[in-house]
Amino acid sequence: MAEQSSFELQGLIHYMGRLREASAQGVRAALAQGPKCRFGMLERLQYAIRQYGKDGTIYVSDLARTAQKPMPAISRALRLLEQDGMVERRTDPQDRRKTLVCITPAGQQALQGCEEALNAYFSRVTERIDPEQLAQMMAWRNVLVDALEAETAATFAANQRKEAPKDGKDL
Repeated sequence: MAEQSSFELQGLIHYMGRLREASAQGVRAALAQGPKCRFGMLERLQYAIRQYGKDGTIYVSDLARTAQKPMPAISRALRLLEQDGMVERRTDPQDRRKTLVCITPAGQQALQGCEEALNAYFSRVTERIDPEQLAQMMAWRNVLVDALEAETAATFAANQRKEAPKDGKDL
């Protein structure tokens, strides 16, 4: 029984790896047809602005905090986007010590073009799936993700409750 369980687990892990790799390759292929915009960075910035920003802007410090990245990494990413004309940084007129960042009209247009390319790609993918199978997949799509997220949260919580070894060393 343990061998069967182990085999199924290996198959699931292999499946998740294949899914990740196939979707990443597909996204890269679809974006190659769209405008150059460093889509991943720009899309994450857009999300942060919508969730945590105000009036289409976000403080660079808030962006670093929400992205859980160090300021130098955020600054490098913003510099690349700025060089491409996708974002603009400016000093906050209310507090000159803070810097705001916003997506430029060129950045918005590039994002829209990339999203259209991705939507077209994934529409073609779903057309390859039998409608009945697609309906089943959509009905079950969150089951694995929900289980993964719940177990990850439980594992983190259990790890935080563990008492540190008295000698300060890992066992």
